[in-house]
Amino acid sequence: MDLRVMTYNIKSLELDGAAARRVVRAQRPDVLLLQEAPRWVRGRRRTRGFARDVGMVVVAGGIAGRGAAIAVAPHLVPQVVEGRGVAFEPRTVRFRQGFPTPRGYALARLARSDGEGGVLTFVSVHLSAQRPQRAQHVPVYVELAAREAPDLVLGGDLNENPRGPSVLALQPPLRDADPGQAPTEPVDVPRTRLDGFLVGSTVTVHQVTVPDGPDVLVGSDHRPAVLDMSW
Repeated sequence: MDLRVMTYNIKSLELDGAAARRVVRAQRPDVLLLQEAPRWVRGRRRTRGFARDVGMVVVAGGIAGRGAAIAVAPHLVPQVVEGRGVAFEPRTVRFRQGFPTPRGYALARLARSDGEGGVLTFVSVHLSAQRPQRAQHVPVYVELAAREAPDLVLGGDLNENPRGPSVLALQPPLRDADPGQAPTEPVDVPRTRLDGFLVGSTVTVHQVTVPDGPDVLVGSDHRPAVLDMSW
């Protein structure tokens, strides 16, 4: 099964939402991993509307996803066997520990269409920009990777360079989809690769690209990353 997977921090659509939509439509992903999807007033409705505008359907996220969501192309909807948001940190963390944003992730499972069996899991993550909070969350993702690998694609805004301790803690059982991937942040002159993919051993990576262009520069404060893969 050949798939194009895109990860994109859309910054709650606070910048140029029309440009962000054009960025996604230009890439035509089969699976879209979102971070900082709208969360507050009408957040779920706005996220569904964003997906609909780019020709996709939200299958995971919601309040429990804490801003992480997953959408798929319509032809894949019948293959989705599970989709949910997973909140592992309460909203009160901002008051008890001083971290600004409670965290969670979105998870979707996709069955093969060829009848051969097997399920591929996609996870959209947004790690904290604060190192102490990231360190607290590492065991959650280590357990997740151990449970879901080797049939796993984890992508998102990792808020850490590829050699950071939180990212390395997941390798193995996962691996960096493309150690040579281009940087994604800041959006105008990218110097750091904060956004990307970690994949299990059953995933064949063809390429990982980072889109450029006028819409990318104004649609968000991060550049997206796009994974072309087979499973």
